[in-house]
Amino acid sequence: MLLFLFTQVSGQGISVVDVGKPYGNLPFTVFAEKLQQEKQIRLLYKQQWVEKIVTAPLSEPVPLDQFLNGFLQQYDLHYIEFQGNIVIMPGRPEIVETSGPGSNVVIVGNPLNKGKYRTAVVSGTVLDGKSKTPIPGAQVLCEALSKGTSSDLDGHFRMELPAGMNKLKFSFIGLDDELRDVVLYNDGEMEVELYEKTISLGQINVLAEKPEDNYKSTSIGVVKLNMKSIKKLSVMMGEADVIKGMLMLPGVQSTGENAAGFNVRGGNSDQNLILVQDAPVFNTSHMFGLFSMLDPIVVNDVTLYKSGIPSKYGGRISSVMDIDLKKGEAKKIKVNGGIGIINSRLSVEGPIIKDKLTFIAAARSTYSDWVLGLLKNYQLQQSSVRFYDFNAKIDYNINSKNKLSVFGYGSNDYFNYYQNAEYGYGNLIGAAKWNHILSKYSSGVLSFNYSKYNSDLVDFSTQNYEFKLNTSIEQEQLAYHFSTGILPRHKINAGFSAVRYAVEPGKSSPYSETSAAAPINVEDESAIEVGLYLEDEFDITPELALVAGVRYSGFALLGPSTVNTYANNSPLNLTTVTGSKTYADGEIVKYHQGVEPRVAFRYQLPKSSSLKVGYNRTNQYIRQISNSTSITPADYWKASDQFISPLISDQLSFGFFKNLKNNMYETSFELYYKNIQNEVDYKNGARLILNENIEQYLIRGKGRAYGAELMIRKNSGTLTGWLSYTYSRSFKKMDGQFAEEKVNDGNWYRSNYDKPHDLTLALSYKLSRRFTASGNFVYSTGRPVTLPEIKYQVNNYEVIYFSDRNKYRLPDYHRLDLALTYEGSLLKHQKWRSSWTISVYNVYGRHNPFSVYYSKQDPSKENRYNSYGLYQFSVIGVPVPSFTYNFWF
Repeated sequence: MLLFLFTQVSGQGISVVDVGKPYGNLPFTVFAEKLQQEKQIRLLYKQQWVEKIVTAPLSEPVPLDQFLNGFLQQYDLHYIEFQGNIVIMPGRPEIVETSGPGSNVVIVGNPLNKGKYRTAVVSGTVLDGKSKTPIPGAQVLCEALSKGTSSDLDGHFRMELPAGMNKLKFSFIGLDDELRDVVLYNDGEMEVELYEKTISLGQINVLAEKPEDNYKSTSIGVVKLNMKSIKKLSVMMGEADVIKGMLMLPGVQSTGENAAGFNVRGGNSDQNLILVQDAPVFNTSHMFGLFSMLDPIVVNDVTLYKSGIPSKYGGRISSVMDIDLKKGEAKKIKVNGGIGIINSRLSVEGPIIKDKLTFIAAARSTYSDWVLGLLKNYQLQQSSVRFYDFNAKIDYNINSKNKLSVFGYGSNDYFNYYQNAEYGYGNLIGAAKWNHILSKYSSGVLSFNYSKYNSDLVDFSTQNYEFKLNTSIEQEQLAYHFSTGILPRHKINAGFSAVRYAVEPGKSSPYSETSAAAPINVEDESAIEVGLYLEDEFDITPELALVAGVRYSGFALLGPSTVNTYANNSPLNLTTVTGSKTYADGEIVKYHQGVEPRVAFRYQLPKSSSLKVGYNRTNQYIRQISNSTSITPADYWKASDQFISPLISDQLSFGFFKNLKNNMYETSFELYYKNIQNEVDYKNGARLILNENIEQYLIRGKGRAYGAELMIRKNSGTLTGWLSYTYSRSFKKMDGQFAEEKVNDGNWYRSNYDKPHDLTLALSYKLSRRFTASGNFVYSTGRPVTLPEIKYQVNNYEVIYFSDRNKYRLPDYHRLDLALTYEGSLLKHQKWRSSWTISVYNVYGRHNPFSVYYSKQDPSKENRYNSYGLYQFSVIGVPVPSFTYNFWF
């Protein structure tokens, strides 16, 4: 029988060990005992294989490997070195063909099980050889069998192969391929490390895991954006930006220049779930949209699901943006920083316990008041604006099967508009994740997160009536996700989540003791949301794959609460209130629930192409109340209740995907149609802020959106980049029972974010090893607006009559940005490295209108003695140069 295999040999390899005359003419068992006692080399074997063997005579010392080969072959035996031992095996030795310097042999399983199994499962982990961190999305390919798989988020992979010799290729973008000759005896594990090819120059590569996934994966409506791909894009003030990078992709739009938030496939900005380490983010912007909330240095990659949303996600109906953060350097301390014209950043990462416990911490701050001093407006010159944020993440490799990560984030924005108002808002986020491997087939992730967003607005524009307004939303979530591949060709995912919400819609108090402003406190809201899901990824045939899942979600609005009651068959307004009903603390005020089926098919065609089709239903139980097209600090969140039902979206998507010239080019064309139930809009003249009876000012209806998306991108070469075009329409219909519950007489009308045409061209050209020029051009249709059409006099007062809602459009939007980046030393062992980026935003100074407003003015000859005038507001109407110096060591 095979002895204890995991005993390590203390000496060197047997090729440098000699045996002399005393080892000749010995029974094999005596030879083995002598070898262990004198040379500390253990021989492992079955007794019946060697009972007749006598070693060959020796006249002078010879290498041990030569001696063994000489007499074992006579008995139809051979040996292998396995885990520091010499294992005697029956039959002739395996012939291993090497394939270059990266190729070597890996034995998986027990060698004495040779011939016992026809197939076996090899599993393991793909690591970054430098940082020892897992590589998600690494490709594992057995070319001889045309079989492949990818590593998951923790770098784990699993593949069933024939027992015996198999040649595996491990690869990932930007890293050298690794070849392994895997001798597979039975189920077992292995570990592979991949290393950098060269120092990356940061080409623009927008990748969905890897180029082949464009047509091979079952994902539809999904894009993955690596941070390296947007560092060369020219953006406002030279700062790499996650959100603005996403706006360059098809199906993702913004309502205006540098507006906070984004719109996906005709949805509102509050319909996007943004996750950082599984924790939700309620406001992703700094300085009202000029910067994104996260320092780009800590971001690893960003995945955006526009459709085909996995069953594990719930709570929003338009998209899910999952932001994955880097792990700290495992070997040494590393510092990274950047200095710009209005803000700077600094990050530190490294090991606390080498290869075991790592950290990464980053902070940003701004010094932007000097920019306001350059403006012509006196009030802005006297104003002040600033922000800061910080974040930290710790990763602990408990052992090979358990990993723990803890993340924290905090931010604050402040804007003082001279003699008018003060704005302040910020995020506080905490998250903890425990990844554990249950078996070679199964793994799980337990997570807990906390997220709070609060905003303050001080209005002192009206003397003696100054007031302070506070709003906030707080969320706590516990979730568990389980994944198993125990069934052949199936990957089953399941899990649950529980969320607690605490919403403060608005609390107003006098700003000072002399203020006559009345205090107003809109009733707080508390709610619990639960979710359960089950999903199966099934490779039906090599060409046909299916992902099918179902999610159940339930939402309970809890007391304490006082709810108005209204007369039957009457509109909701002040005149139809009949009384109120009071609910005790913790009592269920209203319970909503829904089943959310999701399915996607992929059929792989010849010549690197495929067809995909998908359907998903999603429910959303909280929404943002706002009468502006972009997010502002005065907006607040509202839970679904008796009067406001949850949003329900049904989306059907179809796509054709094809790669060309060995994955140098990726192309995709997608069509989608989305039907939305329980949309809301607002009555004309509605007061939304500090409204204790908001249901009286909301109109309930439905929405629909449809469109087409085309993308062509080039992944390699001197010139890289992409061209994307989106045709997107978004409509609402508010056709209630009563006249005050109708908009535009109950007909379909354009939503605020209906922008039919959107074109983006982003290119990067490598001028030399150190210089890279990049540029992007964007064009989109102007967004809809409601404008005055008629003015007339009533008792010497000028009265304005407005058009149907969103009847007109702003002028089209277009902009050109350019950037030039110079890389410092490219030497591999250079300790201090740096880069310089010069960029120009809005090169030709286009006055893109953000909004059009009608304002009262003093009659004069210049305005033809009108009391009101129509004005266009542009956020950025001039070229904006910027300079950034980045360094790391």
